[in-house]
Amino acid sequence: MKKILTVLVLFLGALATAQAQRQATDLTGEWKFILKDAAPDAATTDWTTVTVPHTWNAFDGQDGRTPGAVRRTGERGGADYFRGVGWYEREVQIPAAWQGRRVFIRFEAASEVATVYLNGQPIGEHKGSFTAFCFELTPFLKYGQANELRVRVDNSVTRLIAPLAGDFNVDGGIYRPVRLITTDPVCVTPLDYASPGVFLTTTSISEPAAQVEIKTEVSNGLTKDATAEVFTEIKDAGGQTVASNRTTVALPAGNTTQEVVQTVAIANPHLWNGRKDPYLYSADVKVVRDGQTVDEVVQPLGLRTVQVTDDQGFLLNGQPYPIHGVDRHQDLKDHGWAISPADHDRDMQMIVDMGVTAIRLAHYPQSEYFHDLCDHTGVLLWNEVPFVNEVPDAKDDPANPSANTQVFQANLDKQMHEMILQRYNHPAVAFWGLFNELNTGTNDRVALPIVQHLNALAHQLDHTRITVAASNHLANQTNFVPDRMAYNVYPGWYSTFAQGDIAKLIDQRFAEQHDRRIALSEYGAGANPAQHQEGNLTAPKANNGPQHPEEWQTYVHERDWAQIQGNPKLWGTFIWVMFDFASDGRNEGSQPGINDKGMVTQDRQIKKDVYYFYQANWTDAPMVYITSRRDVERKLAQTDLKVYSNCASVELTLNGKSLGKVAPDDIKVARWSNVTLQPGQNEVVAVGTAADGKAVRDSCEWTLTAGP
Repeated sequence: MKKILTVLVLFLGALATAQAQRQATDLTGEWKFILKDAAPDAATTDWTTVTVPHTWNAFDGQDGRTPGAVRRTGERGGADYFRGVGWYEREVQIPAAWQGRRVFIRFEAASEVATVYLNGQPIGEHKGSFTAFCFELTPFLKYGQANELRVRVDNSVTRLIAPLAGDFNVDGGIYRPVRLITTDPVCVTPLDYASPGVFLTTTSISEPAAQVEIKTEVSNGLTKDATAEVFTEIKDAGGQTVASNRTTVALPAGNTTQEVVQTVAIANPHLWNGRKDPYLYSADVKVVRDGQTVDEVVQPLGLRTVQVTDDQGFLLNGQPYPIHGVDRHQDLKDHGWAISPADHDRDMQMIVDMGVTAIRLAHYPQSEYFHDLCDHTGVLLWNEVPFVNEVPDAKDDPANPSANTQVFQANLDKQMHEMILQRYNHPAVAFWGLFNELNTGTNDRVALPIVQHLNALAHQLDHTRITVAASNHLANQTNFVPDRMAYNVYPGWYSTFAQGDIAKLIDQRFAEQHDRRIALSEYGAGANPAQHQEGNLTAPKANNGPQHPEEWQTYVHERDWAQIQGNPKLWGTFIWVMFDFASDGRNEGSQPGINDKGMVTQDRQIKKDVYYFYQANWTDAPMVYITSRRDVERKLAQTDLKVYSNCASVELTLNGKSLGKVAPDDIKVARWSNVTLQPGQNEVVAVGTAADGKAVRDSCEWTLTAGP
């Protein structure tokens, strides 16, 4: 993993060097801030200093429901974290040498409505929490002096912007990076939905050659007509040019933009092949004017195809490929949504170490840096527009029931454009998600045309990827719109096993799709790793239950996975969820403000037992792990011992005495029944032996105390 991250740093550094004709100025760091509404020209003497990326909900969004808190529309339970307005301000020095150039400002995200002011003038507004936006500052700048930049950010509850609801917080603030982009008057535009302005499409792949189409949006900011040349080079991972194309384009005056379409053939293509071999080319697109390169954009290029078939499931480059997936929120304890590259690196390390091959970005697009990590590690991505749970209805505007729906749909349409165009060139992205758990009921008539439009729009913008959606209801009309459907099911948690094991639920949903393969977009159970249950297990209360023992979570996953693995009715599975995350209205396992279904705790300090269960099933490097290790103070002398391992055999010793060797079963669990602990301290040691003779070891200590 360290090698991959080093390659990524070098790649991004080379990209910055290659873009020398355009200059990116980082505006992260210290800003002045106040958490209240104010006038655009208000004095800042009483404002505090914060570090951007920043959210004002890092702490109050994870402290749980205040007793007696009133439920707000669109939020779960009694969530009472602050949703309102905050202002940011900083001075930006604009060199006199920039006169005659174009200057843009690009925010990777601000939640939820951001209004940008420069020197007191409103520059633009963006509505939506999860995608980038870009405005041109050129006409408003004062050159050779400081310019005042202010941003009003508002995350108030609204019925006009997706998501309308969801079991997660909507943090407020400028929580991703901000940059100035300075270019020549003739440039690749950053204004096309804040995309890179370059779009790479692999139109065909064969062993002799791959055909790639390059679309470049070139903008002329001059007051006169101009002629430019677009020179594109495809370079291999070693930096050698393997294909190129030159095209001359006439550019009318007056901020016009022309689309330049080029095609290249790459001989003997090296495919991007997921976790096995995430090989990346790069596309280096130069704008040349009067013999000089005036702008340059470099984008990653991964040559690959994705497909789902009913006979073979998910195919990567025409070959069956396992979708061992997890869901992920952009959240970290005491940071909320304002997480750093180092935080993303740590998350990715845990994800790949567990053997994950795909991630569903729930329930919205996540950071560009994380997309880069997935490109370089070969982890596939499901990107999802934040159409979650609810649609506008008549009670939102009784006088004009369709008004909110029209405004909402227009915004959702824009968020779909931004998600797809900004993430278009990432080979890791395999799926475009249309919705999650639309509890539409009688409003299916409202949701259906919206989902149909989103599906058509996704195919119009990108015909190379698969549209998907996640549903927790049978018989919704929206379940039949995407290319492929996925379902959220929770046997043993939100429903009892008596109501149907996961195999039965899969059968029902497979039948609904007329015997077409489905995916599980969510399944799992919660756990507080400090809570345990000895002896016979009993199901805890799920929603806001005070006891969520770790043993029940592992029991649910073991039972589920035994029926999931190899199931021919599935094309993929995604565990809910990789990391515990903030959900302010919850109180899970006596932990306020989190959803505790993660494989890893919200602070990333504890990998729960279930993490190692999937590592045993999804990885090949020999490993062994003793479960219930944190249940240190024991009351029952007689117990069953359980070890997760992908080794051929595991030997267990208790207090130095061997309990024998056991071969793990089909779900990589080795068991020893009716083991007797001695009073006081007990040492448990497991030694796994791989097929090649390599041994791995794990140990823990328990103390048997007198019962109540």
